[in-house]
Amino acid sequence: MEFSVVITTYNRPDYLELSLKSVLEQQVQPKEIIIVDDNSSKSYASVLSKFDDIRIRYIKQPLSGGANVARNRGINEASSDVIAFLDDDDMWLPEYLSYHREKYLSGADAVVSGFKHLGNESKVKVNKDSKVTKPSLVRGNHYCGMSGFSAKRELLLDMRFDETLNNGQDWDMYVRLYERNISFVNIDIPIFLYRFQNEDGIGAKVRKMSPSDIEKRLGSAKKHREFLGEYWFKKRICEQVLFSLKYKNSKIAWIKKAIEIAGYRATFMFFLNGVKRKFG
Repeated sequence: MEFSVVITTYNRPDYLELSLKSVLEQQVQPKEIIIVDDNSSKSYASVLSKFDDIRIRYIKQPLSGGANVARNRGINEASSDVIAFLDDDDMWLPEYLSYHREKYLSGADAVVSGFKHLGNESKVKVNKDSKVTKPSLVRGNHYCGMSGFSAKRELLLDMRFDETLNNGQDWDMYVRLYERNISFVNIDIPIFLYRFQNEDGIGAKVRKMSPSDIEKRLGSAKKHREFLGEYWFKKRICEQVLFSLKYKNSKIAWIKKAIEIAGYRATFMFFLNGVKRKFG
């Protein structure tokens, strides 16, 4: 059993150097490493010149289509039994592929894993499920992002990443895999480093949005409304509307937007749960 690693990148050559180095330091080495550049304006030449390894392939997209378009290009290019994904701003710990390999040898079809926060490694995010479950998925992505995910290539060729989604692409993929009733396994230990709150990351972008722009970020929840059920659907919608509220301008307008889309009850519960977390 062999791994193809797909690293997606956009205008972050310095981060790519670190993520690529973490792949090359794996205890279990991949067959190939495919870097898909989503049409960056920054040059990667100086970084790539530091790595003399024939397994590394750099592909620059002719147009910028977003992370899921880049991931699907990586799927098309990969040739191994399993494809493991890594975002350019995250890093794997040396045992990462070793743990994933163990799960596939035991019958897994897809795998997710826990992580530590890069730069604050004492902060750990681990779900204790042995397999991906609906109770965890309806609450949102309580597993990991793409840097902790791998799956058999044959599955991914059959069900690509949804290129129409602006966010929630990882959660959308996990829900669809779960609904296929495959062996979807969770590694309940932290085996990669997640870079939290990049200056150009999702949180920063959302803080600059206006309430009228939020609809494009609700696609994954609307797509899986039936899977979620009305309670969890409205809760998820409300959380996405009010995400990072304390950093946003026009807070009242954002609260009104949450009430408009998710209703009074979901909005009230959002704030009640926030108080409970703070003082509980």
